[in-house]
Amino acid sequence: MMYGWLMLLALLSLPLQAATLRFVGTDFPGVLQAGSPRPYGLAVDVINTVCQREQLDCSITLLPWPRAQSAVQHGQADILIGPYRNRERARFLQFSRYPLYVDTLHWYRLANRQLAWNGDFASLAGLRLGITRGWTLGQGYESAKPLLDVDIADTLEQSMIKLQRHRLDLVASNERTAQSVLARLGLNDIVPLLPAISQQGGFFGYGLHLARRDDGLRFEQALSRLAESGELARLSLRHGLAYPGKNTHWPDYLRQLP
Repeated sequence: MMYGWLMLLALLSLPLQAATLRFVGTDFPGVLQAGSPRPYGLAVDVINTVCQREQLDCSITLLPWPRAQSAVQHGQADILIGPYRNRERARFLQFSRYPLYVDTLHWYRLANRQLAWNGDFASLAGLRLGITRGWTLGQGYESAKPLLDVDIADTLEQSMIKLQRHRLDLVASNERTAQSVLARLGLNDIVPLLPAISQQGGFFGYGLHLARRDDGLRFEQALSRLAESGELARLSLRHGLAYPGKNTHWPDYLRQLP
């Protein structure tokens, strides 16, 4: 009997096994890319840096973008890598204060087609618009979407090919991904339409279930220190990405992001 109590006390004195912070995202050039034996990119560098400093156990999984969002929404993963903010996602995500990266979004057109765009989504009514499944262009687009003729494709590659074959008038993408896709497809007759749609921050999206755990808060606090110190800007440069430096007036900068 005494032996049983001693064993119980010994077990109770052991440190509790920390839960793994499960990060999930999809293939974003420069940010998160599949590799062998493990993924690489800015997000991987940031996650590894923070988790090592905070002694957090972390894992990173790549999934198709709609599945990645669903996994966090339903508690099968903890943190979504790189989502833009909008009201729909805010129903199941708490966004990090600082973005992981910043994108410039454009409509892309055939170089020999002159199309007008004044920044008002409603002005695009009547045009055939290509959007990648699970992507958003911000709240202005979401509000105008019922008025628009939107073609949803599983990949940006599919939309760009449709554009090149005159089956679409415009395709939306961030510069970073569009440049990678167009180079891979060898399409040099597709160009961005000015002005830009917007600048969007790609944030970490914390599943609402993390509110019951302190490891998500520790990651968020360490991420803030990484941004404010300028270290996140230095990590971004390794992957060809621009990020505000430590002298940024953060309240003003964050206020202008959608």
